[in-house]
Amino acid sequence: MLSKESKKNRAPFRDLSAAVEQASKELKRLREKASRAEIKNSELEELLKGIAGGTQSPAEMAHDVKMLSNENQDLRARLDQGRESVDRLLTRIRFLEEQR
Repeated sequence: MLSKESKKNRAPFRDLSAAVEQASKELKRLREKASRAEIKNSELEELLKGIAGGTQSPAEMAHDVKMLSNENQDLRARLDQGRESVDRLLTRIRFLEEQR
């Protein structure tokens, strides 16, 4: 049976483990979203080729470009947040490891 002190020492590791798992899930979600954005980017490239061939109006293309640009900005911000979260978690892990 674990002593109170031993249980107390393990609590930060459980919290940290949960935080790392949450950050991992968020990064996975962001990677999936970035992958979808890359697919949309490929579609946009095809649309550009279509404009060059005269199959899409410039207004439609401008709308698509604006949508994709906004989505890319959002993805970049989310990736930055994910990186910051992971950096904080790594700092906490290093600190806890030093305390052992």
